[in-house]
Amino acid sequence: MLILHIDGVGHRFLTRAIAAGRMPHVARLIANEGYEPLEYRCGIPSTTPFCQAGILYGDNHEIPSYRWWDKQAGLLVAFGMGSSFKKVAHRYFQDHEPLTAGGAVIGACYPAGASDTFALAYREPAAGASHMRVLAPFFASPLRVAAWLRHGLWAVAATTASTLRARLSGHPAQRAYVLSDMLEEIFLHHVARYAVHKAMDRGLPVIYAGFYAYDETSHGFGPEDRYSKQMLGHVDRTIGELANSRSGHPGPIADYELVVLSDHGQDETIPFDRADGRTLGEFVAEFLPNFEVKEYKGKTYSPKGDPLDGHVALAYSGGLAHLYFTDISGRLNAGELDRRFPGLLEKVAGVDRVAFVLVEDGSQGTLVSAQGRQPLTGPGAAALLSRYDPETDLLVQQLARLNSYQRSGDMIIFGQVNDGLQINFEHQVGGHGAIGGDQVRPFLLVKREWAIDTTAVKGASDLYPILRDLRDRLRAGPVAPAGLDLVSGSRKT
Repeated sequence: MLILHIDGVGHRFLTRAIAAGRMPHVARLIANEGYEPLEYRCGIPSTTPFCQAGILYGDNHEIPSYRWWDKQAGLLVAFGMGSSFKKVAHRYFQDHEPLTAGGAVIGACYPAGASDTFALAYREPAAGASHMRVLAPFFASPLRVAAWLRHGLWAVAATTASTLRARLSGHPAQRAYVLSDMLEEIFLHHVARYAVHKAMDRGLPVIYAGFYAYDETSHGFGPEDRYSKQMLGHVDRTIGELANSRSGHPGPIADYELVVLSDHGQDETIPFDRADGRTLGEFVAEFLPNFEVKEYKGKTYSPKGDPLDGHVALAYSGGLAHLYFTDISGRLNAGELDRRFPGLLEKVAGVDRVAFVLVEDGSQGTLVSAQGRQPLTGPGAAALLSRYDPETDLLVQQLARLNSYQRSGDMIIFGQVNDGLQINFEHQVGGHGAIGGDQVRPFLLVKREWAIDTTAVKGASDLYPILRDLRDRLRAGPVAPAGLDLVSGSRKT
């Protein structure tokens, strides 16, 4: 089984792209091989580390966002370049059978029991001696290098044009993602695709490979931008190349069955500081004038001339922020916050770009907004949350789960949604990590004959048993079409 993880593509965006003719290779899988794109709910937070843990291990507890502060370890846990998750990884996934045990995991957050990762991890650059067994043969092929350079030159030109167009339209792209897209994601995409070919050549039983170029482009330009849609076409060509490589190819490659999925979607967003140049950290520093407030990623606000009472860490993941008092062990509940910092909850919840703050209270949680405090499971909270997601009961369950994590912030803060645009605590014009919209509705592309149903999938961890069952059925032999007995050829009752 070959699983291609296409980061950041919501189900609605996928189906629209197919209908518009921007993904002809996926369209051919649907028309010629009987595939269908199924929608599922990924859960909260709608971030890659959380969702990928659910898919690969069936367990994503205590992964409260893309980055978080671990009070026990005294460090910021983050993924990508300089990843620190490995320092706390021993606390996670104990006694869980990885989906990819004995297979290959390429460009993912976690090794997930793989026998080979090809030295490629999520958002970590391919450099150094450990990567040379992948990079050396990659660069040894003039055709591969020429394809990479041709795509790179196109990307530089397209990125430059899109940057200028976005600036003229008053919806400027975010520079960090522009540079990342031009210089890093394109290269990593080509290397990861090459590594998939190598894993298939070796006949590894399960291959999971992540491709992130579309997600990074959407962060910089927004998912509705023309360049983001062009990048989706580039991802489609990769899907087509890997799918077509199975046809008529001698050896084990021909035996692979293909699954394509995304972990979350993307929504159009507005950076929090666009209105007046003030970040959330600046507001918090004003409310706590004797604290040093550090944003990840962002600025640091230090007291000037006043005694230092403590440190605050703000860990951002799109429209979600976790606030931690890093000098205080354990997670603070609502009562402790009120006693130590009177009025702070209402001040943060009253910031005009904040939708609400979620805090622990010994039960399911308390939701604090500009309208006051409500029990998370009460009718007042349901009325507020219905603005963000029509499946209010499910949203309450998912928020209660996030609020139960001991590694969640002392305060969990969600950005407003104004005119369909999510307030983003990071410098992004497309984002995910919070609630509502396309960000929580990714896709699973599978054959109809496998009879897979995702209507009961309410979180990414619910995909794990479905994919594990499919893996085991494929290992046992050809999978019968839904309701068909392969031995007799008759329909099962």
